[in-house]
Parts: sequence; structure tokens; C-alpha cells
Amino acid sequence: MNYRQEKENWVIRVRALSKEYPLYAAKQDKIREAFSFSGRSFHTAFAALRGVSFSIGKGECVGLIGLNGAGKSTLLKILAGVLRPTGGELQTRGRISSLLELGAGFHPEYTGRENIFLSRSLAGFSDRETKAVLEEILSFADIGRFIDQPVKKYSSGMFVRLAFAVAMSVSPDIMLIDEALSVGDIFFQKKCIARLEEMKAHATVIIASHDMNTLTKFCGRILVLSRGVLVYDGEPREAVTCYCRIRQGEVENRQLMESGRLLDPEREEPFSAAKNWQYPKAGQLSGKMDMKIAAFAWTCDGVPQGETIRPGSLLHFRLLIRTDHAAQDLIIGYQVLDRHGTEVFGETSLTSGFGLTTLKEGESTAEFFVRWPLVRDGDYFITLGIGTGTAVLSQTEQCWVNSAVHLVNVTGGTVVYGLFNRAMSGLQVSNVGEDRE
Repeated sequence: MNYRQEKENWVIRVRALSKEYPLYAAKQDKIREAFSFSGRSFHTAFAALRGVSFSIGKGECVGLIGLNGAGKSTLLKILAGVLRPTGGELQTRGRISSLLELGAGFHPEYTGRENIFLSRSLAGFSDRETKAVLEEILSFADIGRFIDQPVKKYSSGMFVRLAFAVAMSVSPDIMLIDEALSVGDIFFQKKCIARLEEMKAHATVIIASHDMNTLTKFCGRILVLSRGVLVYDGEPREAVTCYCRIRQGEVENRQLMESGRLLDPEREEPFSAAKNWQYPKAGQLSGKMDMKIAAFAWTCDGVPQGETIRPGSLLHFRLLIRTDHAAQDLIIGYQVLDRHGTEVFGETSLTSGFGLTTLKEGESTAEFFVRWPLVRDGDYFITLGIGTGTAVLSQTEQCWVNSAVHLVNVTGGTVVYGLFNRAMSGLQVSNVGEDRE
């Protein structure tokens, strides 16, 4: 599908949109500029958005990702009508509701109940219309007696609960969300996602978030911004790949992304190249240190330092080990943890059936492969380690590089129950009466 081609049933159409902010070196420069008879400029222009163009059709759910400062919030504010663009054209069709900055549209001294009426009145609804849906809003927000307390006393979670409930009550044609879903607890997030799923049948949803798990499951399309430029518009998994490459500093300009070849999994660059080595930071190392992991490198499906991974992907690791004495009982291993620090899986050369390994004095390299399993979407961190001994549980941990590798796992919508799935076998269904006969 060509996402850049304009859609006939568009509800949002953006053409060459740009937004600049004036930056002043000193506070008095703004005054000097305002009263300058010669029209002299005392500021430099910062381009938050540069030539952004796209169209979004009715009923689409679109994600928006990018590093901090990429222009995501600026773009959503322009779409919501909060900001005016410096240049370009924006057209929208239908009622727009938004969850942008936490607390926007709420008066801190008003109670939650009073703010419901205030927010809906600003959206054009009468008090009578608000009373008709009040119980539904209160039920969804589920903040109990705090509804009659000033919102300045609310926690961030309570705030977003009420804000989301009010925003959904407007029955918008276009819903804009900027990181709001990451504030509430996991149960409220699930409730929000379920409500947004219902909305997709008749409304358009745009979500800006750093939660790749939510976006790849919920959105059929993702836009990637980098330094105010739209560098990718398309399939969610490739969008995450693009985002990771930007974070690694591998994407220098828009033309590289528009070439249509983000990755070539069949081609692996020479692994011995010095540029592929990563050097551990002092805070990452632990162990006895009689021998050290001086550097490490990895590829994911042939991509050096690749961060996007999916079930079946092949990881290739190489370690540069330095030691002042030889060892006859080297053990090499890895450990995978989720973003909460929970150990998910791992292995060692000993338990993988390779037995003990000999290590000579000086510098040596060791490499191994790992096939990535089907695990829950999200961020994972791999610790690489070496030890000595004849048994894993009694080994001497020589050097561990903690959280050496960061990976973003994308399953493409496959539901994973818990940390991983395990297929059932031997299923039989039979009538009880037939069994007794």
C-alpha cells in the first residue's frame, strides 16, 4: 500500500506543513526586536516541523513516533487547532477531540464534576446534553468520591482517567492522543484501548507514544518523525525499525528512508569491522574481573547493532575477551530481561551442550548465535557474560556486561499470554454419556 498517496476519503490532509519558533539568546532581545525601527531580527528560527505532508482516511488508526524533540506534540497541537502552523496547509473534516498535555482544558480549582461541564461546554454541548451522559463519564473515569474534589488534588492517573472519559464522551470524528495512555495503570490502559477499538468503526484515531507494543498492535500505520521531518509513513513493524535506526544515528536524511530499502536481512556486513565493536561502560561491568569482556558486537538478522527483533530472528554475538592467564574451564552465557528487570530466558555454553571451553592468554574472540523465541512485545535487555568453573551454579562469574544490548520485540499483533506461549497438545472432546457406554 502506498501510504503517501492521498486518500479519497480523507478526514485529515496535511500539505508541506511547517512550524518555526523564535529562539532568543537573552530575554531583552525579544523587546529589542519588537521595538526595532529597522525591523532587525534578534532571534534565530527553530524549525519544529519541516515540510510534513500526509493524509489520513476515515476510520484509520495511526501511530506517531519519534525521538524527544522530533515534533510529535507540535504536530498534534496543530491538528487539534491549538497551534497555528508557520507554513503549509491543513484541512480536517469532523469534530476533533484531543488528549494532549495533562490537565489541558481543566481548571485546577474546579472539581472533577465541574470540569466535566466546563470541558463539554467548550466543545459546544449544553448542560442538558452533558447531564445525559454524566453517569457514563463517571463510570468510565471510576475515581469515586474524588469527582467532587478540586482536580489540583488529583494524581496524574486520576487526572488522565477523567480527561479520557470526557474526551470520549464528545463522540469525536477524530481523536488525538499524546502519551496520555501511558499515565494510567495497566487496567485502565486496557479499558482505554478497548474503547478506542470500538471507536475505529466510525472515527479516526492518532496516537503519539513511545510504547511500541501498544502502537504495533493497535495501529495499522505509523508515521515516524525525525527533527521535524516525516521520514517514514507505513507498516508498523518497519516504522519501529526506522525509529530504532534513527536512535542509533544511522539515518542522516530523508532521502535515505525514501529509498525504500531500510534493511537487507540477507546481507550481513563484515563482523570484524572495528566500527561494529561496542565498549562496555564502567557501570555495566560486574564480576571478579580476572578476565574481561573488552568489547562486544551483535547483528540482528544480519543488521549490525539492529534493535528491532521478531519471533524467529537470528542474533549473532561476538565477544572480545582479554585475560592475563589461560583458562581451561571458560563458560560463556547470556541473559534476557524485560524492561522491569524480570529474567525471561537465557543460556550458557555449558548448558547448551558445548561443554567447557579453553581460553588462551591475551586477546580472544568468542561468538555464538541465538534464535529469538515468541515472547511478549516490548523492550528487552541482554546481559552478556563469561565465567569459569565446571558447573553453572558454582561457577565464578568473571565478567558480566549488564544490559549490553537493547532490543524492541515486535510480534505483529500475535497475542502472547504471559511472558511466552506454549502450544497445547493431545486435545480431545467427547460426550460424557458416550464415554460411559
